[in-house]
Amino acid sequence: MRPALHSLMFAAYAVARFAPIARALGYEGVALMSRPPHIDLRQPEATAQACAAALREVGLTPVALASHLGRLDSYLGAAAASELEAVHHAVAAAATAGMPLIRLWGGGPGLDRGVAAEHAAALAWYRRAADVAAAAGLRAMIEVHATGLANSTRDACALVDAIGHPSLGLALDTGNLHVAAGPIAGADVVAMGPRIFDVHVKDLRQLASAAGHTLHVGGQYYLHTLLGEGEVRNPSVLAALALAGYEGWVTSECECQWPDWEASVAAARHEARELRRLIAAAQAAT
Repeated sequence: MRPALHSLMFAAYAVARFAPIARALGYEGVALMSRPPHIDLRQPEATAQACAAALREVGLTPVALASHLGRLDSYLGAAAASELEAVHHAVAAAATAGMPLIRLWGGGPGLDRGVAAEHAAALAWYRRAADVAAAAGLRAMIEVHATGLANSTRDACALVDAIGHPSLGLALDTGNLHVAAGPIAGADVVAMGPRIFDVHVKDLRQLASAAGHTLHVGGQYYLHTLLGEGEVRNPSVLAALALAGYEGWVTSECECQWPDWEASVAAARHEARELRRLIAAAQAAT
């Protein structure tokens, strides 16, 4: 397992600015978000080329493109076609940057799995998106999240299996699954098995009230924290991944908010140290 940084942690800063810091802190790769000032899907090839060059100049590997596509209220009609066109742009960006993975969302609160026509349209949309990725030699992945079709281990696995595309798998996000379905554990890793294409780790803790919350899901309130300061069972998840032979990236996607550059760097330093510790402990236990 190799440690990576999600560029969301430096969302306000150009890749060329934070890349040398990330490398010095011990990260080996960077997952890039598809929003300026990082990848801009209105200029996919140009911005991807610039970001990848900045990463490789300091010895960092472009890991994956974190797109926000697949969050439609409906997978029918003009909206679905527009979203699929954006997948083409995202795939072009990922291919240009040399990123082998592109992340998709598993729908949103407007998608009703109980409506057969809408559910079938969603499955067809993901197959088409996976076809676009595969044609460029990439793999697509649906991120486990608190809303939509992939909001539990069971449902995420069922979704990927129903789509049935060899180039489509799951992005396991430990914090998202914790919020969506309760405490995550090694059993979730076992259940997902080879469907796991990528892993994101984050931490948070539940609050008794809305005061100070940074996330609200299903009537529950949460506060995003740095790794090791929340309730997510990241050690057991990484231990299970190591036992299963997972050799891919483990990306810190901390969603805390920082007021300035110095605070962002301090947080990235903490995340790098904790992430390396988690990976080393998991590998030592196998």
